[in-house]
Amino acid sequence: MPYILKNNKIDKRYEEKFFEIVRENLPDEKIELFNYLLKIKTDIICEFLTNGKFEKEKADKILSMIFSIRRHKEKILNNVNDEILKNSFAILADNKKSVEIRIGRFLELFSYDEIIVKRDIALEILHFYEPEKIVLWTSWVYRQDNGTGCLPYMADFLKRTWDGNPYIMPFSIREMNDEIDYLYELSIKNGLNLKRPYGADILLSYMYSDYVYKMVYAESKSLSVGVPDGFTLMKKLLGIEKLETAAIS
Repeated sequence: MPYILKNNKIDKRYEEKFFEIVRENLPDEKIELFNYLLKIKTDIICEFLTNGKFEKEKADKILSMIFSIRRHKEKILNNVNDEILKNSFAILADNKKSVEIRIGRFLELFSYDEIIVKRDIALEILHFYEPEKIVLWTSWVYRQDNGTGCLPYMADFLKRTWDGNPYIMPFSIREMNDEIDYLYELSIKNGLNLKRPYGADILLSYMYSDYVYKMVYAESKSLSVGVPDGFTLMKKLLGIEKLETAAIS
C-alpha cells in the first residue's frame, strides 16, 4: 500500500492553494514563537531524562505536556509505581539503543493497559528528547489502526484522487520519517518557512486544529463559539501553552 503523501499523486492546483492558505494563516512570527516554545519543551524533557534521579512531580509535569494522554495522567501516576516509571523513562533515555528497541522495551515495561496511550508517551518524549533524529508521531498525527489523524486529513486537501481505500498501512519509524521529509519538501517548494526539527510539528498541529474547529462548526455553529482560537489549540496539541506564560514571566 502506498504512503499517505509520499509517492502519491498530488494535484498541483490543490497543493498551491493549500500552501497559500497556510501561509496566510501561519505567519513567520507565529512560527518563530512555536519554535522557541518547542525548544524549551525539548530542554525540559532532556533535563528530566538525563538528570540521574527520578522525581514524581517532574514526571507529572512531563505527562502534562503530552496532549493525547492528559486524561490518563492521574490514573498513570496513581497506578504505575515509581520504580517502573523510573525504569521506563530510563529506557527512553538510552540513545545507544535504536528507536524501535526503546519503544518496544518501554511498551513491555510500562504497566498501563491502553497501548495507544503508552505509545503516545514513548514517541512524544523520544521526539523532544532527540528532535533532530526522531519525528513526532502521536495518535493525533496518525493512527495506523484506524487510519485517522491530521496526516490523512492533510492528504484529503492535497491528493484529491482518493480511490476509496482507507489510509491504513503498517508504518515503520523509517516510513514515517519519509513522510515528514516529504512534508518539508512540499513546504519549501511552496514558500512555507518551516525549519527542522519542529517545522513539521507546527504544520501538523495547524492542520489538526483546523480539523477540530471545522468538525465542531459543522456539528453546531453555536458550539464553535466556545472553541479556542487556532493558535491556542495548536499550543495545547504541542503541550506548550503553559510554557508561553512561564517564558513571559
